[in-house]
Amino acid sequence: MSTIIRPATAADIPTLAEFNRAMAWETEHRELAPETITQGIKAFLARPDYGFYLVAEIESRLAGCLMVTFEWSDWRNGQFWWIQSVYVHP
Repeated sequence: MSTIIRPATAADIPTLAEFNRAMAWETEHRELAPETITQGIKAFLARPDYGFYLVAEIESRLAGCLMVTFEWSDWRNGQFWWIQSVYVHP
């Protein structure tokens, strides 16, 4: 069984939306509107200056994802990466 980690693409948006909805429910019992999360992911992927998604693929199926966002630190004169929205499909 091979695992591939790769940047997410527009083709992954429906699955990323599913994963985010499942994560919100599992962690906060919060139901996300499918249209809102889908549009949010589309907007995020269209702005590489915001960050990026990575997906894990096993046997050509998405098995998980994470989102990296960027933050500038004036104190350190450098950029930090924040890892968010981590989800592994059960």
